[in-house]
Amino acid sequence: MTIRGMLPDDVGEVKALLDACFGSSAWSEQSILSELEKPDSYCTVAVKDGVIVGYLAFEQIADEGSIIEIAVLPDCRRQGIAKRLIESASDSSEGLSEVFLEVRESNMPAVALYEGLGFERIALRRDYYDAPKENAIIMRKVYENSCD
Repeated sequence: MTIRGMLPDDVGEVKALLDACFGSSAWSEQSILSELEKPDSYCTVAVKDGVIVGYLAFEQIADEGSIIEIAVLPDCRRQGIAKRLIESASDSSEGLSEVFLEVRESNMPAVALYEGLGFERIALRRDYYDAPKENAIIMRKVYENSCD
């Protein structure tokens, strides 16, 4: 498996991946392309046997990062792909002091992954998600180079 920067030609395949993961609440192709084109975004894909199996959209503004979207095909989960995508984004970013993300309250495998990577629960955002309506756990990872 390889992690590489996402290309505009990947949008259709990333859209199919997001549909497989999130169904009707998945981003549109235009939303994916817009994220890719933002100057502060870092979009990557995980490719296995020529197929995109994972996607990450990460934004960095000054010293603060945010995981905007992360998805791994259901059949490819629990293989370290999400971890590698997150580590790749962190490694490619300079001067990070902290990274934030939101995760569905019921998505305990993802919460466990993030906690294993050093993220801590810091807040709850009520009714953040639709289809179905659900709370989001806001998580944060503070990096050692931070002054906090």
